Amino acid sequence: MTLAARPWLEQIAPYRPGRHAASADGSLASNESAIGASPSIIAAVTAAAQRSQFYPDPLADELRSELAALHGVDPDQILVGNGSDELIFLLALAYLTGGGHVVCADPAYRIDEISTVVVGGRLTQVPLKDWTHDLQTMATVEADIAYVVNPHNPTGTVRSHADIEQFARESRAGLIVVDEAYIDFTDDPAARTAMDLVATGRVAVLRTFSKVHGLAGLRVGYLVAPLEVIATLRKIRAPFSVGVLAQSAAVAALRHPEHRDAVVGHTVRVRTEVAGLFERAGYEVVESQANFVLVVAPDEQDLVERLYTHGVSVRPGSSLGLPGTVRVSVPSDRGLELLDHALAGDLHVPALSGR
Repeated sequence: MTLAARPWLEQIAPYRPGRHAASADGSLASNESAIGASPSIIAAVTAAAQRSQFYPDPLADELRSELAALHGVDPDQILVGNGSDELIFLLALAYLTGGGHVVCADPAYRIDEISTVVVGGRLTQVPLKDWTHDLQTMATVEADIAYVVNPHNPTGTVRSHADIEQFARESRAGLIVVDEAYIDFTDDPAARTAMDLVATGRVAVLRTFSKVHGLAGLRVGYLVAPLEVIATLRKIRAPFSVGVLAQSAAVAALRHPEHRDAVVGHTVRVRTEVAGLFERAGYEVVESQANFVLVVAPDEQDLVERLYTHGVSVRPGSSLGLPGTVRVSVPSDRGLELLDHALAGDLHVPALSGR
C-alpha cells in the first residue's frame, strides 16, 4: 500500500516563521513582546511546575472564570486553546470540512488560509482597500465563516466598532470571527473590540496571550463565541491541549494588569519612534495600531538584508502576501538603538508606490 497525502494539500506553502537576529533585541520579525512576561507570571509558572506530573484542567476552568468576569460573558461561551491557532483549526474542522467556504482579506492571516485548505474548504480573499479590510465587498460573499483580523496583520490597520457592527448585520457569512490578537495596542480598545457583538449570535472573538502578555512561548489563546459554537468545538478538541504552565501563566497575567499597561505604554511610544526612523530614511510607513509597523519598501529584499547585517531582522512582506513591504516589530529600547544605527546613513530608496 502506498500512502498519499490528500491532493489539495499540495497548494499549501509551509508556514515560515520570522528569522532571528544575533540578539533578542534585534529580532523584530515575529511581533513578540519587547518586554517579556511579568515577574508574577514567572513566579506562577515556577510554582505550577511542581504539579507537572498531573494532567491540566481540560477546560481551564479557573482561567475561563477570570475571562468571563473580564468580558461579562458566560464561562461556557469561552474555549481556551493552545494559542489562537488551535482554535482556528477547530473552527475549520467543525464548519469547513469538505467544501466549507471562508471569506477573508487578501493578504489573510496565514493560519486562516492554511486551516481552510487543510480541511478541503474554499477560500475567497478580498484585496485590502487603502490598507484596510474592504468590509463592504466582503459582506457580499456568501460564506460559512468570515475572518476579520482587527487590527490587521501585516498592515496594523484597524476598523471601528461601528464598521464591524455594520458588517455583522450585512455579511452573508454564517459566523463572523474577529481576531483581536493586537487589540490591546490600539489607541482605544474599548472603541474597537467586537466582544459585545458576541451576544448577537453571529460573532465570535479570538484573543491571545502571546502579544501584550508576552506568553508566545507558552501557547495560550481563547475564543469567545455563541454557546452552540463552543459546545461543538469542545467535542472535537484535544482534551489536554493547554498545559498547566500556560494556564497558570495566563491567570497570573490577568490578575496583574499593571504589566500589561506598561507593555502597552512602551509599544505605543516606540511604535511612533520606529515609524519616524523609517520616514526620515525616506520610506512610507502605514499608520499602525498594532505592535509592529509596515514599511513600504520597493527595495524589500535589499532592505531586509542590509538591516540584518547590522543585527536587525525584519519580516519581508513577500512572505506575508504584501511584496514591496517589510514588517517591523516594535523593539525594546536597545532594539530601537540597533534599528536607528542600521538605518543611519544615506539609504537609497526607489520611488514609492501607493497601494
